[in-house]
Amino acid sequence: MVDSVMILAGGSGSRLWPASTAARPKQFLDPGTGRSLLQMTLERAAAVAPSGPILIVTHHSQAAEVSRQCRDLEHVRDRVEIAAEPEMRNTGPAVALGLFRLSRMENAHPRATTLVLASDHLISPVEAFAEDVEKADLLAREGFLVVFGVPPTRPETGYGYIEAGERHGPGRMVASFREKPDAETAEEFLRRGSFSWNSGMFVFRRDVMLEELDRFEPDITAPFRTAHGSDRDETPSFYGSLPAQSLDRAVMERSTRVAMVETTFRWNDVGSWDEMAALAEEGAFGAGPAGEASLVTVESKNNYVYADQPVALCGVDDLVVVVRNGRVLVARRGKGQLVKEVVDILRARGRDEEL
Repeated sequence: MVDSVMILAGGSGSRLWPASTAARPKQFLDPGTGRSLLQMTLERAAAVAPSGPILIVTHHSQAAEVSRQCRDLEHVRDRVEIAAEPEMRNTGPAVALGLFRLSRMENAHPRATTLVLASDHLISPVEAFAEDVEKADLLAREGFLVVFGVPPTRPETGYGYIEAGERHGPGRMVASFREKPDAETAEEFLRRGSFSWNSGMFVFRRDVMLEELDRFEPDITAPFRTAHGSDRDETPSFYGSLPAQSLDRAVMERSTRVAMVETTFRWNDVGSWDEMAALAEEGAFGAGPAGEASLVTVESKNNYVYADQPVALCGVDDLVVVVRNGRVLVARRGKGQLVKEVVDILRARGRDEEL
């Protein structure tokens, strides 16, 4: 198993507005399982690092809620620490912050392995996840940076893709990373069979990742190395000046030391209300309808409601209705990606308080 886990929990999840807001984003939502996405991620982390530390990297404005949700998990909470970003600088600086903080936490060998997880994904079953993490850990201990590739089930244009190369041990070398494709290219990726969705989850040795960050993005690591010799353990004041680079762009797409494990578990990044609705209907990942107890329907079908107050539907079909935080969203099913445009419009109008 891996030696430590880092959970990235600083996103905004704007595609699940109005339930997901800047103050309480997607990772804090309950998809109908009785636990938040973050809490489910913590439970997975504990399963694959039974004795190692778990570090959550989050924005400082979300740190208090992260701490509260951790306290609800008695079997995990004593192993969790939080690193608070003063501002969001994408996943490259977030991972660097986490790696330097982990080295203080565990006082472990720099060759220790770390699993990096997003805080807002759904994964099941945990047993298959643990088996795939073990495969990735074996590759990571050889010196590879390992990414999890999800076998595509449809020509998805909302994900980046990974092209698999030759086999190596329990995985494959990565031939290339591809940006989110157009519909025609996504169809081609699906036909070719050598492409996987990029899950955004990684396993690597700490020393290897820091070597590659030093090589490709020294402006990210140099300030940490200068500050690391001090006795201070707070989030560094220089953090806001670091390049806002994703880990993929900073390292994974440029390194020659990247391998992939093809996943055998079910994965969903819960990227839209359409996906939330489908998950609830299938009962996938243990998800279920939210707000059903206060829902009344008359001559209505195929609707999904996520509400914290009573909702009545009369003579309507195929809708997503979200009532949260004093805001209401009504969308035709299949149009969930338009929610991001709503968020962009509100932001352009200067109505950030609605977000």
